[in-house]
Amino acid sequence: MIVAIAYHNGDLPLMRRWANHVAKLGSYPKHTILLAPVHQATTEGVLEPLSAAFGKAIVESCYHTQSGWPLSCNLAFEQVARYCETIAKEPFLWMEPDAVPLKASWIDDIEAEYIQRGQFFMGDYVGINGIMPNGVDHMSGIAVYHWDLSRYAPSIFNNEFTAWDIASAHHVIPRMARTELIHHDWIPEKKWRRDVVDASCVRQGAVIYHPDKQGVLFNDGLSPNGVQGDPATGAGVVVVSPLQPHETKDKPQESLDALIEYAKQNNKNKKELLHKLVEAGIIKAPKTSKRPRGKVRKAVVKHSELATAS
Repeated sequence: MIVAIAYHNGDLPLMRRWANHVAKLGSYPKHTILLAPVHQATTEGVLEPLSAAFGKAIVESCYHTQSGWPLSCNLAFEQVARYCETIAKEPFLWMEPDAVPLKASWIDDIEAEYIQRGQFFMGDYVGINGIMPNGVDHMSGIAVYHWDLSRYAPSIFNNEFTAWDIASAHHVIPRMARTELIHHDWIPEKKWRRDVVDASCVRQGAVIYHPDKQGVLFNDGLSPNGVQGDPATGAGVVVVSPLQPHETKDKPQESLDALIEYAKQNNKNKKELLHKLVEAGIIKAPKTSKRPRGKVRKAVVKHSELATAS
């Protein structure tokens, strides 16, 4: 199986810890690691340990210039998906630097269940409809994907303002195997994820836990570094905060631009953004002004019309 993971330079400390953790956890001679560094991120300290652990290592650099969540994340995913569709023609397990493998047999276990279940997709089911505002039930982004996505989930491509897992939910959910092996741990709050992660958070039987932004489950003795990786995905507009998404820590302007473009699409999006800003306490709710009542004009009927009516 192909294990694909994208990262940018802001993720690099966490990505290096991920690589060392995976290499120490076990060896994977039957499997391929596909690295997708974004925005000229280095592979130093990443490729070496993973090349030693996997049977094959591939670097598929992402040269798109767009940044910010969800667009940059979507483009990185699309590039990996296109590679698997046109060249490898194999299913792939999508990972992120904050998705932590928990046991040596993690890939073998996931591959075996994916084959046994016989579905095109396999991941954790994220049932948020009716729980989160504008929530869309979907499969976790950390998941196994069939290589022929143009056929089985075309809506996974070409998404500018919506994360791919949300945008493709209507194609993926009916063709998805729900697995206990992948634990996408979300909480029904605005921040979507836990502030503190420890071993007790992990669901029994899981071999991957996501998201662990501090890398606590690497158990490598390193202090939490606070590096931001990809976000836990949510539906609709996302208000930028210190816990929110990809690349906003160093490049907030790109995310602001994305929000502005989102609001420009239609009045519904504009109202949603304003509501989120008010809800977050960033702006005050606009006052509703009463319209002055105009005089009601009586209907004017011409004399000739009255004569006709009589």
